[in-house]
Amino acid sequence: MRAFVSSLLGVLALVTAAVAVPGLWVERNIVDESGYVALADSLAEDPAFRSELASTVSEGVLRGAGVDGVRRQLAEPAVRRAAEGMTELSGFDAAWSEVNRQSHRINVTDIPPAELDGRLGVDLTPLVTLVADAANQRLGTNLRAPGDLVVAVGTPEQRTALDRVRDITAWSWTALAVALVLGVAAIVTARRRGTALIVMGAGLVVLAVVEQIAAVSGGGLVVDQVAQSAGFGRALMEQLHDAVVASYGLWMLVLGALGVVSVVAGVVVRVRT
Repeated sequence: MRAFVSSLLGVLALVTAAVAVPGLWVERNIVDESGYVALADSLAEDPAFRSELASTVSEGVLRGAGVDGVRRQLAEPAVRRAAEGMTELSGFDAAWSEVNRQSHRINVTDIPPAELDGRLGVDLTPLVTLVADAANQRLGTNLRAPGDLVVAVGTPEQRTALDRVRDITAWSWTALAVALVLGVAAIVTARRRGTALIVMGAGLVVLAVVEQIAAVSGGGLVVDQVAQSAGFGRALMEQLHDAVVASYGLWMLVLGALGVVSVVAGVVVRVRT
């Protein structure tokens, strides 16, 4: 009977952990504003993404400035050069952080702008202002940047899914506490605690591997669903997917390491008893 109860508690602990750990990662890196800004900070380092970003920002400057005809022909080269070299501008880091901060707010915490039509969005306004100012310095003109430039990404269904995930992650710490209690109870209840530690540790290692595989494959499906065509939206989602996989992989590495420690501890207990 004790073996059955211990096994049941162990399985429940692993199942609860399988829900709690990803929830905690999402809460820390997606729902939390500072966590998301840190996660997205390195996205602009990729050359392909920078190219799409520069194209989108330069077009936003030219469209917002309201120039056309000969004036556009004169302004466009300077604006595009400024956009292509914006990562080298002194204010880029602050502007990029502000882009991610404002994008997080319209996607997670604030009411989204009406022009998004219920979709996710990226607020590129700080970069548009930065590039417009740089182009004005080169041209000696006074191109006015648009009031804002919010680029829609994905569909209303993805925003709805994000809202649901945000609500669920509020219970992640509670789920983690339950998983820990169940895990301890499984070990204490077991007839052979060393064996219980080994099994629990092996379960954590398997859990870490499975969840990392799910993050890689599932994230690829999300990229295809959110950005079905080429351009800025797809480039952004591809880079964000890579950042998520790398960050989540570190968490899974820690989880797997905890599993290995549990296995070693179980072996030591078995040897001593």
